[in-house]
Amino acid sequence: MVKPLEPFERGAVEANLFPLIRDFPRSNPDFPWHRNRDSAITAQYPKSSQALALDVFETIKRAGSRNAIVDALLADLNLVGKGPWQIDPELTVPKELLGEPRPTQVDVTARGPKTLVLFECKFTEAGGGCCSQTRPVSFGPHKGLIPCNEKYQLQQNPTDGSSARCALITKGVKYWDFVAQVLDVDPSLDSDPCPFSGENYQWMRNLVAALALARASGLSPAFVLVYASGSLPMAKKIAKHALDPFTGLAEGKAVPMRVVTYQRLLTVALAAADVGDRLILEELQRWVLGKIAKVEL
Repeated sequence: MVKPLEPFERGAVEANLFPLIRDFPRSNPDFPWHRNRDSAITAQYPKSSQALALDVFETIKRAGSRNAIVDALLADLNLVGKGPWQIDPELTVPKELLGEPRPTQVDVTARGPKTLVLFECKFTEAGGGCCSQTRPVSFGPHKGLIPCNEKYQLQQNPTDGSSARCALITKGVKYWDFVAQVLDVDPSLDSDPCPFSGENYQWMRNLVAALALARASGLSPAFVLVYASGSLPMAKKIAKHALDPFTGLAEGKAVPMRVVTYQRLLTVALAAADVGDRLILEELQRWVLGKIAKVEL
């Protein structure tokens, strides 16, 4: 169940959103805002990736030339798809599709008549998220035990005695049912380390979610990683081609994977927008560049 924003939280979040969309928290009382370990709303902080994603995609969603903008972005990324487009932030993957105990929330989706695009939006994060099964259990009778040894091989989970190549399999999670379709990885072969150790886990999960969601709707999937170029950690990794081995595994498979900066996205949006939207998009561009500059200091 989503915890509603307290009045002081709502005010702080609104102040950190692009002015055009500051009505968003009030208009969406059930929105799943991210919270940190102290239960504080993270979208109140300039470094929030959730707030930045809303700044950009909610503004595009409200633009009269929304369809032309998304069409142009996909064309710029060499992806196939035409509008009209429905844009939704924080879409939750239905549990029955992937069997996840805690269903994946997609940062942003764009749904067209024939295409479903998932956007994973990064800002100040160091990279993608890692699999929880490789970390010690933090509480309860199995505290300190590690369910997985980070190798994709038959192993016994010390927390429940189950045996499988991946601890998630015995929990009913269906990632491996889709892996061979989205990546050049053979689930029948052992691997040391696991092909999804480290942040590769999140990129795999994004691709799998894109395929599962698209097939459930009879659409063609695509996945786009959005990040802020500059001196931030994610930008440095991409500049050093750290993601190239993973994107190579996705090449030619069921879900096209692309990477784009916020800066490039906004440049494309401005070029595609009609005259009535350009002024607000120019303001958005300044707002986004200002946020990036602020967190780079």
